[in-house]
Amino acid sequence: MAATFDVIVVGAGYIGCAAAAELAVAGLRTLLIERGEIGAGASRANYGNVQAQDAELTHSLPLTLAGLSRFPALEEQLGASVGYRRLGSLLLIETAAQWQTMAARLPILRAAGIAAELAPAERLPEIEPLLDPQTVLGACYHPHEGQVDPFALLWACLRRGRAHGLTVRAHTQALELEIAQGRVAGVRTAQGLFSAGAVVLTTGAWTNQLGRQMGRAWPIQHVRGQALVTEASALRLNNHIASAAFFEDIENTAGGAVLAISQTARGHFLLGEAAYPDPDMSQRAEPDGMRAIAAVATRFFPALGALRALRTWAAPVASTPDGLPCLGAVEGLPGLYIATGFKSTVIVTPVVGELIVNLILGRPSAIDLSPFRPDRRIDHAHRP
Repeated sequence: MAATFDVIVVGAGYIGCAAAAELAVAGLRTLLIERGEIGAGASRANYGNVQAQDAELTHSLPLTLAGLSRFPALEEQLGASVGYRRLGSLLLIETAAQWQTMAARLPILRAAGIAAELAPAERLPEIEPLLDPQTVLGACYHPHEGQVDPFALLWACLRRGRAHGLTVRAHTQALELEIAQGRVAGVRTAQGLFSAGAVVLTTGAWTNQLGRQMGRAWPIQHVRGQALVTEASALRLNNHIASAAFFEDIENTAGGAVLAISQTARGHFLLGEAAYPDPDMSQRAEPDGMRAIAAVATRFFPALGALRALRTWAAPVASTPDGLPCLGAVEGLPGLYIATGFKSTVIVTPVVGELIVNLILGRPSAIDLSPFRPDRRIDHAHRP
């Protein structure tokens, strides 16, 4: 006989763990299943950055702001430390076109209450001493961002959920969704059928595998993102670092990387990123990618060239052509919900779980989710 729950959450990354915990806290009998270890997908390769610097400004800003507002009290809510600390961020600008793109974002960010400014190259040594200012024209500076320990966040969510009856099953791969009388009725796995009146897919790059079995083609794409971790160092970054090139229509190839650097509280540098198109969703880091990452990181931060790499990682990273997440109910399949493809995942993690609860229980939401409909039509792929 199939085990029965109110809700099954498929995928135990940031969003899945947070959503499952909130559903359990709301009193729903909730099962969280994961094909591998907890956080074994894209979440294991995340820097833990709490960042608004890359927010999509047309539709996603209310979601970003709601998530950002949760972090000061998040550890109290979870009853555990997640290593939350305040940091700034810099988007490095190398061209006049990038400067114009960053300048156009400032009025919208400031109107929303997000501090941001353009800093010329001569000012950058006081903001980020490790940076070689001769490599850039300047940077877009966000002084009030942050970082968490990503694994501490995952496990804090799970502990909170388990305290309210959440069931967690790792190494339990979802094979297909069970459909009965025109609605979702559960999930078939290699370990058998689990029944539920609602299913939430927080499955990232793997979402379309399940969708294709039902004739669905959601606007979810992916690349294999790659990065490396250095030994701990006494060198210190004051900010998260990324390139304004992320806002351009660029394609990362096997020989290229776009700058993305952070540092853990223990002093390890997280260097990225190289992204490869990869239909097989491999989690193997490529030597060419690692060399490209090292080259771009040391061009802007020469002192990092003396550090040894401890390990590399790669993971399939989900996105959408319009830069908006898939978040909401699936049309024509009552009981099925999707929450994936977030442009920056950590910052929205505390609020997405609450939104999922509202959707399933039929409660109103303060955030307009209509632009994020999983079945929306995207006529022209673009990078916001």
